[in-house]
Amino acid sequence: MEVIGIDTRVVERVARIMDKLSDKLMELNVYDKRFYPPVNEPRENVLRYFIVMVAMDHRLSRPGKKYYACIDNECYSGADLLYRLGMIKYEEDPDFFSPSRLASITIDEVKSWLSIGEAEPPDPVIRAYLLRDLGFKLLKLYDGKVLNIIEQSHELLRGSIEKPGLFDHLRVFRAYEDPVEKKSILLAKFLIARQLFKPRDFLDVPIDNHLARIAYRLGLVMVSGKLWDKIRGGIEVSREEDILLRMIIRRAYRMLAEKSHISPGKIDDHFWLMGKKICLRDEPPKCDECLFRQVCLARKNKNFMVAEHKHYDTWYY
Repeated sequence: MEVIGIDTRVVERVARIMDKLSDKLMELNVYDKRFYPPVNEPRENVLRYFIVMVAMDHRLSRPGKKYYACIDNECYSGADLLYRLGMIKYEEDPDFFSPSRLASITIDEVKSWLSIGEAEPPDPVIRAYLLRDLGFKLLKLYDGKVLNIIEQSHELLRGSIEKPGLFDHLRVFRAYEDPVEKKSILLAKFLIARQLFKPRDFLDVPIDNHLARIAYRLGLVMVSGKLWDKIRGGIEVSREEDILLRMIIRRAYRMLAEKSHISPGKIDDHFWLMGKKICLRDEPPKCDECLFRQVCLARKNKNFMVAEHKHYDTWYY
């Protein structure tokens, strides 16, 4: 029998550490001009940039093919390279992010934009499709303005039929249809941090590969049976299994936010950066640098030193 559950004892231990060491948590600078538009840019332009970039923020590296390049004496990988190329494009041609341009974007344009050196996006056909869908529906449903989505969201992330929230509006776009809402939550996190949207309801943590890996290694989430065998063996899980796993992981991080009294955005910052810099997938983890080394399950039992569960055929995360 397969069992997936949250270990509340581990959640409480990690929450206590986070509360005690809150000043040591790593944070993203959402105004870093290498990756994000400057503070004085027009609001609509900034909204367009983020809705496009988050739509593209999925599955950049594949086995044996890392998304990595050096630009102006700095080297970037994964999402860092994606957003760096995004800002280069924004500085050269901010109108590139307009719905009218997106609605007719070609595969070659996507390849040209997101490729540099030997780095190239693994699925340019899908990415071009997602951008055309985004541009077309922004034109048809929102008069070509992302700001209209914000203004029609009633200061809510999740609303009702009468008063839809941000996530309800975003779900119409193929890039944002994920039932676990990774991209929608990530977009909301950016907009909230940039003071472009102020919802009245609770924000979850966007669940990507880094956060999934850390949840398994710390023991926040426990999996048994054939599904755990798949995770340990690096066997790809089904779409249904992927959604189930990420939903439970999302609930675990929500519980962590509640018990630590730390915002979901700050929690995501730390664990995402931890996954990139400390709790590595393809190299030995740097356990001595980890705030949670004393409670980490995988540090005590190497059987839990797993990578994230594998599910490649997705644009959800």
